[in-house]
Amino acid sequence: MNLTLIRYFMAVAETGSFTRGAERANVTQPTLSAGIKRLEESLGASLFDRSRAAQLTPAGARFLPRARLLLQEWTAARRELRQEGKPARQRLRLGYVSGLPQPRLTALLGSFAAAHPDTALEILEAPASTLGRRLDLGRIDAAILPLPEDKDEQALNLFRQRYLLAVPPQHPLAHRSTARISDLQDQPFVIRPQAEIMPAAEKLFATLNVRPRIIGRAESDHGLLALVGAGIGIAILPHWLADETVATLTLPELRESHRIGMVWRKGGEAVTQPFRDFAAGHDWDAATRHPVIGH
Repeated sequence: MNLTLIRYFMAVAETGSFTRGAERANVTQPTLSAGIKRLEESLGASLFDRSRAAQLTPAGARFLPRARLLLQEWTAARRELRQEGKPARQRLRLGYVSGLPQPRLTALLGSFAAAHPDTALEILEAPASTLGRRLDLGRIDAAILPLPEDKDEQALNLFRQRYLLAVPPQHPLAHRSTARISDLQDQPFVIRPQAEIMPAAEKLFATLNVRPRIIGRAESDHGLLALVGAGIGIAILPHWLADETVATLTLPELRESHRIGMVWRKGGEAVTQPFRDFAAGHDWDAATRHPVIGH
């Protein structure tokens, strides 16, 4: 697959605009549009809804984390080959789960790389279970992921993730600031089955005898956001993710929240210490200041 076309896709996905995406990719807009069209033909799926200001389709939202991983693997492979024969640099292999506050995470990684040019960062985005296995096998040095509430040993707390109900802007609940679980009876719902909030949400629905209609499943929270913004259904999302494409409400009955933190491999204390110090002082709260849009 042509990595240039994937870079075009990432430029539009991250800027939300074909015009700004072309500027980032340093090409003309017709060149970028034609490249993305070729990528869509190769994949057999439309990646953007052109009628909604370059908004990702559900297929585009599913492809986004894979596109990031492809570029990350290529960058790591090229860096490794170029370093052959040169003095070895300190290597830090860091994993993180999808669904973290991406702007703040990338700000952390960029700031750390600039402050520690002698450290070669290798980044992997993967499910928490994959990161756990890689830590156990010594294939990564540290991971940022949800922490069990009872895990205090060899873990660094970073921030606490809360959850909101996201609804399309035209939804009857969109003008409200809060909702009750009973309001969700028979509502079309889209879910991420592996989301950390799902066990608590399902238990609460069962306790209150409320049955939302599950009409869609996504592999990422960004995919859920795209489905809600398109008017497909409603969803429970991390509180920092919502943007102007949806309205958000609090669910007072759903008190569940999750610790997001860092864990590291046994014996990796020395190599991870500089990054742990950096992450501990990072302004993660800046990633969690999205206003509640529904009123």
